[in-house]
Amino acid sequence: MSLVFKLLLPSIFLLISQCVFSQQPNSMQDEYRFIQHLDARGNSKEALYLLDQFSADGVSYQDSINYLKGWILYGMKDLEASSFYLTKVMPRSRFFEKSNFFGAYNFAYLGRTQKSKELISSFENHDSPEIKAMSNFQLAGISLLDRQLETFTSLAEKFSGQYSYLIVEEQNLVSYHERILAHKHKSAFVAGMLSVAVPGLGKIYAGKTSEGISSLLYVGALTAVSLDLYNRLGNQHPLFYISAALTSVFYVGNIWGSAAAVKRQNIEFNYEIDQRILLDMHIPLRKLYP
Repeated sequence: MSLVFKLLLPSIFLLISQCVFSQQPNSMQDEYRFIQHLDARGNSKEALYLLDQFSADGVSYQDSINYLKGWILYGMKDLEASSFYLTKVMPRSRFFEKSNFFGAYNFAYLGRTQKSKELISSFENHDSPEIKAMSNFQLAGISLLDRQLETFTSLAEKFSGQYSYLIVEEQNLVSYHERILAHKHKSAFVAGMLSVAVPGLGKIYAGKTSEGISSLLYVGALTAVSLDLYNRLGNQHPLFYISAALTSVFYVGNIWGSAAAVKRQNIEFNYEIDQRILLDMHIPLRKLYP
C-alpha cells in the first residue's frame, strides 16, 4: 500500500460514510455488510470508525450497531468496552442471546462475576432448552470461579449431555471441581515454622522440592563455615561476625521464602484452574455462536 493511499485512507472512509449514510434507510443494510466485511478482513479500527459515523434510523439498527461494536471490540480483546456495547443490545434484537452471553463471559474474565451472573440470569425463563442449558453451564463455570462448590454441585446435576458442543466442557468442569476439592490449601505459617526447624523444609512442604534442597544446602554450608570460624578464630574475630551475619540473613530469608512459596503455590494453582475454567466456558459459546 503506497504512502499516498495510506494518507488518503481516512478521507476515503469519511467520504464513503457521508455518501452512504445520507441515502435512504434501505441502503443501511449494504453499509452494515460493508462494515462487517472490513472487520472480517482485519480492518477493525476502520470498521469501528464507520460505525461511529452510522446515524441509523430505527431501534433495530441501533441494536445491530451496538452488537457489531461489541463484537469487534471483543475480537480486539478490549473486553471492558466490548461488554459496554454488548449489554446495550435489547431483548428484541436477534443478536440479544449472543450479546448477553459474550457480555457475561467478558465480565467473568475480568473478574466481575456478580455482573456476569446477573446477565445470564435473564435467560432463566427462556423458552429454548438449548439456551437454558447454556446458561446453566455458564453459571456452573462462574460458581467454580467463585469457588462456590455447593452451588456448582447443584448446577452440575442439571448437566444433561444432550448437546454435543457442551459434553466435553461439562465433564471438564466436573473434573476441575474434583481437583479443587482434592487440593490441600497449605499454610504459609506452617511452612515458615518448618523452615525454622529445618531450613528448606517449608519449601518442600509447599511443593518446591528443588528450592527446598537448595535452601538446606546453602544455609547448611554457611552454618558450617560460621562454626568452623568460631572454633578456629573465636567469637570476637571479624570474619566470624561477617559469616554469622550472612548465615542469619540467609536463614531468615529461607523462612520468609518458604512462606512466600506456599502463597505462590496457592496462587499458581488457582490461576491455572481459573484459566482452564474460562477456556471451557468460552469454547461452547463459540460453537453455538460462530
